[in-house]
Amino acid sequence: MIKIGVWSLLLLLASAHGLVVAGLLARAPRNRVANRCLALLLVAVVLLITPYTIGYAGFYDAYPWLSFAPLRWTLAFGPLMYGYVRYLGAAQAAPGWWRHFIPVLVQGAYYTAVFTLSTADKSQWDDDIHVPIVDKIEKLALDVSLIAYWIAAWRHARTYQRWLVDNSAAREDFHLFWLRGFLGAMALVTVALIVHQGFEVTIGLSYFDDFPLYVGLALLVYYLGIEGWRHAGVTYPPMRAPEPAVREPAADHAAADKAPAHDWAALGRRWAGRVAAEGWWRESDLDLADLARRLGTNTQYLSRALNEGLGERYSDFINRQRVEAAQGLLAGDGDILAIALAVGFGSKASFNRAFRAHAGGTPSEYRQKLAAARRNA
Repeated sequence: MIKIGVWSLLLLLASAHGLVVAGLLARAPRNRVANRCLALLLVAVVLLITPYTIGYAGFYDAYPWLSFAPLRWTLAFGPLMYGYVRYLGAAQAAPGWWRHFIPVLVQGAYYTAVFTLSTADKSQWDDDIHVPIVDKIEKLALDVSLIAYWIAAWRHARTYQRWLVDNSAAREDFHLFWLRGFLGAMALVTVALIVHQGFEVTIGLSYFDDFPLYVGLALLVYYLGIEGWRHAGVTYPPMRAPEPAVREPAADHAAADKAPAHDWAALGRRWAGRVAAEGWWRESDLDLADLARRLGTNTQYLSRALNEGLGERYSDFINRQRVEAAQGLLAGDGDILAIALAVGFGSKASFNRAFRAHAGGTPSEYRQKLAAARRNA
């Protein structure tokens, strides 16, 4: 008898949420590769939950032929998790990316093949082959895949954050808190799966004992769906490889070329003066490559002039000039958000973070200090 109880309803609602958001993510106009990876990840988790959604409602008792329905695509979790992190801001996936999905295609083909057997044959297969052999291999493969891809995703996220510091003037707008939350949630799920498998081996778990794990997966669907959609439209700067250190054009290096070696401090001061004079730091989307082209050099030389010559990374170099300009404007009574946008910041939050880093306090606190100094003068 089919009966949708509380347990089935809870899982069903989470699954419906996941599928709706997956459809929205698949059609999102920005970050198409990354958002589609997240959409497929949501679908894969929903499919994993489905046997329990329908099982607690009595479907398997009423329709035993549903056993081994190809609903387990768990070996896609790792590649899709990594793909989401790896391809944020990327226009297309790398050639050969599909090879990461060979294991899950084998997994899907296995369940599809067994599903075509008769109910009696499936029961025999489950007892003789699946439980003692295949299930153990599948779980081990899932654990290894999740751990390996999580490490790769975490490393890429850290590399991307460092790249933003060295290449993007909008670094304060991209602190990647969402990616940390995403990877944190996937880490919790990975640990939960491994602990659950440990309990299965040591004390044995019934079908109903699995419910807490699937509640956790349902919560994962809610979290990934809500936060993933909230960040679906963010335009992440694409991470580009550094330009080769070719011979610089003579236009901007005539004096420097006469020196016995590159005087990075002199070049840094020269370029800093030109950036200040041109006011390029006001452009919110100015990155290292754009600035290097305007200065007639390449990104490697510009980075060395900033890092070795001025002792600053690119984002700090640009934001320092923005903060200095903002300090002058804060002496007036202009709106803080308007000031933030005027000096090149993309939001008030990013302005506050950069201002605190360079001035030791928030813009409001700085304005209060100016007002107090005027009163005491």
